[in-house]
Amino acid sequence: MDNKLKYDDLKLQGINVDEGFTYTGSSEKYLAALQRFLRRAEKTRTAITDSIGNEDYEGLTAQVHALKSNARTIGADSLASVAEAMELHGRMYEYDEMLSDKDELLRLFDETANMLKPYGEMEEVHPKSEISAGRAEEVAKTLLDAVEDYDGEKAIVFIDELMRYPFRFTLINVLKNAREDIREYEYEEALVKIKRVISQIED
Repeated sequence: MDNKLKYDDLKLQGINVDEGFTYTGSSEKYLAALQRFLRRAEKTRTAITDSIGNEDYEGLTAQVHALKSNARTIGADSLASVAEAMELHGRMYEYDEMLSDKDELLRLFDETANMLKPYGEMEEVHPKSEISAGRAEEVAKTLLDAVEDYDGEKAIVFIDELMRYPFRFTLINVLKNAREDIREYEYEEALVKIKRVISQIED
């Protein structure tokens, strides 16, 4: 596969590849992020459409928040912008305005997923610096035990390892804040943040 050619093709279709590289840090990690987005696409779309159908606006707000971050990570700026607008309306309880963008969101989502289909046909990429979901679950359990035991030194070691899981960049920042809480002996605050992050580990 010619990665450069593939990425140039994405650029022609409106994907901000350079931004994606900024967020992911390397060609290998960017490719892994594209594959991850595509792998989770069906589940993500179903969660969004179910929230709309059930009039679960709080759930929809959470879904578009996550989609905004994931789209931005791969440089899908148009999709990220619509998701962000919907999220802001949801946080302001402006549900009619939020729903007015749903068709555009789903159109852009489907368009993005279709662009990425060639990557789903390639061998799955797992950057050596990243840990798997299974390992992340193991680390998370040990991390929680360490925080609950007020073992700050051990907790920081496991936070650093957990940050090797490919979370959205916003969640990585939450982990960084939790690490600072632990250094300040604010274990309860750290625990809340860590639980929020590990709930987002997925296959």
